[in-house]
Parts: sequence; C-alpha cells; structure tokens
Amino acid sequence: MLKADIDSGRTGDKVEHYDVGMAQLGTCDEVAGTPPTLERIALARETEAASRKARAMADPHGSRWWVLPGFAGFIVVAAASMGLALWLIP
Repeated sequence: MLKADIDSGRTGDKVEHYDVGMAQLGTCDEVAGTPPTLERIALARETEAASRKARAMADPHGSRWWVLPGFAGFIVVAAASMGLALWLIP
C-alpha cells in the first residue's frame, strides 16, 4: 500500500508514475523472517504522507514553467554584459 501511495504521488515526494525499484518495500524484512506488522505499515503510511501544503509546494506538474527560461535568459544577459564590458575596456 505504501509503494502504491508513493507511485500515485499521494506522499508528495514525486509525480504520479510507477517507480521501477528493484525490490518491493519490506522485501528485506520478510527475507530476514520479520515481516512488518500491520501497526508498522500503518505508521509508515502515516509518516510518509506529505501534508497538503508540502504537496502544493512540490509543484510536480510545472505551474512555474517560467523559471528555467528566466534562468537561461539571465545567463545569456550576464554573459553578453561581460563580453561587452571586456570588449569596451582598452
């Protein structure tokens, strides 16, 4: 259930997409002979879930599309300014 929560984006740490992890969560515990109890699973689901505010701030669907072009524009303007300054200095 926790892996399904993570894959669906309900925990807020990634976008909704299947995670191609090598082993399912809890596999090592089960192999060691100590499968997780229902209480541990419930606690993990509760503590892994991000708050509504954290999920909103994560911006997984790109509502801040302008950041990368703005940064690239800043780099171009800074490089052009430095080049012009160096060209004008005798």
